[in-house]
Amino acid sequence: MAKIVEFRGCDHLVVAEVTKDDATGYTVGAITSLAPVAEIAKNTENSSETHFYDNVGAIVIKAEGSDEVTLTVPALNLDQLAKVTGKSLDPQTGAYVDDEGVEKSYAIGYRIKLTDGSFRYVWRLKGVFSNVPDEDSTTESNNIDTNNQSVVFTGNKTVYDFQAGSIKGHAKAVVIDERDGLADVSKFFDQVVTPDNLASLAKATTTAISLSSSSEEIVKDNTATITATTTPSGQHVVWSTSNSAVATVAGGVITAIAVGTAVITATSGNYSASCAVTVTAGA
Repeated sequence: MAKIVEFRGCDHLVVAEVTKDDATGYTVGAITSLAPVAEIAKNTENSSETHFYDNVGAIVIKAEGSDEVTLTVPALNLDQLAKVTGKSLDPQTGAYVDDEGVEKSYAIGYRIKLTDGSFRYVWRLKGVFSNVPDEDSTTESNNIDTNNQSVVFTGNKTVYDFQAGSIKGHAKAVVIDERDGLADVSKFFDQVVTPDNLASLAKATTTAISLSSSSEEIVKDNTATITATTTPSGQHVVWSTSNSAVATVAGGVITAIAVGTAVITATSGNYSASCAVTVTAGA
């Protein structure tokens, strides 16, 4: 019988403004803490309808809508309140100004703790804070009653169409369960994790790496392509250059920028291999 666990805890609520989400790409700004969190509740709009043919239910049409994530937090600082409401914050006095505001899209990240002590890690890639949190306060008395705030984040799929290995399409969220033991979650909140960079979290299993070439001579403004082979095959490879002013590299494609030398390195896990590049002026 599979081990039974339940949800019991949540923490590490962070946000990053979505600075671009269109057909050409998805980018975000700096990741910052939003607030301590007491409760996270997610609901997803779902609908389905059965279509009948020859008096038989032959097909079910399903539709998935937006996610509504309710975040229960303490009384927000004014800068936090400005962030979730899109209102203005005066930089000189720190005053919150309840003006017309500007709606911005955000990615939010958090962890959900399970009863066995493990965590489920979540990045929701795009949404808006869709309410101005209520503020309730009563006069002090002999009781211990206090009030917190609820912030609603409404998340939808990205406009950008991710094409990363077997993952294809618009995405609402990336979720990793550390019980699977497949991902390195130690740096999960160092970046907004998307299908495009998800492979960087895969635990290193590489035992060797080699390149198709150990040296390349390239004429300025031209390119050359080298390939990396890992053991086992198909492991995630990170490319780097020792001198980006001379040569850059992306996915094994080396672009000659200026006359000089550079070393291109491919790294997978604890293993790396290098290619010495000489850029010439040509004829």
